[in-house]
Amino acid sequence: MFYIKKFVTYWAIYNYANGASRLLTTREQEAVAREFPELTCRQVVMVYFATVNSIKLMP
Repeated sequence: MFYIKKFVTYWAIYNYANGASRLLTTREQEAVAREFPELTCRQVVMVYFATVNSIKLMP
């Protein structure tokens, strides 16, 4: 399981199983926002998911 967390100045992806994480690039943020449109909502700060197609380098 993975999740994306939005911070004021960056977004990060986290691997729930092993605790690894990394920052998303601007291009990755745009791509994942197209895949998960709820991330564009200002009130949403975190999205959990099992698979994602828009990010190739997972933590």
